[in-house]
Amino acid sequence: MSEQTQYLPLGSIVHVSGGIRKYLIVARGLQVKVNGEDKFFDYGACVYPEGMAGDRLMYFQHANISSVVFQGFSDEDNELMVKNIQEAVKSRNIRHADVKQIKQYMGN
Repeated sequence: MSEQTQYLPLGSIVHVSGGIRKYLIVARGLQVKVNGEDKFFDYGACVYPEGMAGDRLMYFQHANISSVVFQGFSDEDNELMVKNIQEAVKSRNIRHADVKQIKQYMGN
């Protein structure tokens, strides 16, 4: 990935490509085990307006966002967190998971 992801703030509400539901971003820069392999996702989100249903999250990449409905609060703490995530991704040469490939593999 040559371009750094400009992560949205927590609390942002987005539409994800191919869907009509809105999702509320509650986590960023996540490493998740998928079929025994570590996968990296830009975001973890819950359905809006329902919120969390247990501990289930939808994982997706910044590139999967089709529109931003609402952008969450951002201050210097958020900017520092985004910088830290970007540096970790760059320094560790972390590869983003391919959401479409995972969906096909899981039969969704």
